[in-house]
Amino acid sequence: MNTVMWLLSSAALLTWIFGITVKRFFATNAKYFGILLVVHLALSFTAIMLKKQGVVVLHKGDNPLLREVVTLFLKSYMALVMIIMTGFMIALVQRGAQQMTRFHTTSNAANLHRHPLKFYLRHESTIVQTYRLFFTFGGVYILWALWFKKDF
Repeated sequence: MNTVMWLLSSAALLTWIFGITVKRFFATNAKYFGILLVVHLALSFTAIMLKKQGVVVLHKGDNPLLREVVTLFLKSYMALVMIIMTGFMIALVQRGAQQMTRFHTTSNAANLHRHPLKFYLRHESTIVQTYRLFFTFGGVYILWALWFKKDF
């Protein structure tokens, strides 16, 4: 089951990165990240309030099937959070590189021939692609750790 869920969540990560993050603007990823933050805060607040009221989802002697369902739900939620956050970080790197290039070409044109700025401007796309690659592989690794190493 964990292998299937890891493969599905990794495919979802790659689809998110290459389908939304790379093709859409930063604002789209920021919107999804903002929605995620609001939903996560609402869920956290609700969980805290329920715990204060004495509501507990799982007890030690509960049905193993219920424990598996709750674990699957939590791991799926964590995978979704990780996918959206990874996409946001990739979009943030792309946006940051664009802003840095625009600043230096408009406000620092006299120093464009100097290193390390000259190196950065020549290799901007390679640098952004390298960051995207690191975040993508890191996301797949985090998903692997989530499905195979994390126990509740």
